[in-house]
Amino acid sequence: MPAKYIFYPCFSLVLLTMVVWFTMLVRRAAHMKQHNIVPNDMPTRELADVKFGASQAPNNNLMNLFEIPVLFYIATLAIYVLQLVDVYYLWLSWVFVALRYLHSLIHLSYNNVLHRGLPYLASTMLLWLIWFRIGFQTVMS
Repeated sequence: MPAKYIFYPCFSLVLLTMVVWFTMLVRRAAHMKQHNIVPNDMPTRELADVKFGASQAPNNNLMNLFEIPVLFYIATLAIYVLQLVDVYYLWLSWVFVALRYLHSLIHLSYNNVLHRGLPYLASTMLLWLIWFRIGFQTVMS
């Protein structure tokens, strides 16, 4: 199996980040136009949360995609550099990314916190498993 396959889930997560970023721009622009908001009306995140209300969800989701997923990007590089790519890492990576897509889909649609919390928790647990396996393989080799 070519080692480069480990980057496919990574690229898929980057695609999700781009889609969420674009969604944020579109929703914010529409909300600003509808409510006559100018950028100077919200110089802080707190004021932006007040001004945007529910339309702030894409921004919050985008910020979330730069929290735990950053560790996934680093894990992907570690797996590749350490030449650990195998079917298990590919499977775990694709499931992690699928759960992140589900989390974002829920966050950007009906936004039920309990519903989006489940894929968040499951994806994060998978990421800890990935890191545990990297650590174990690195120490044991």
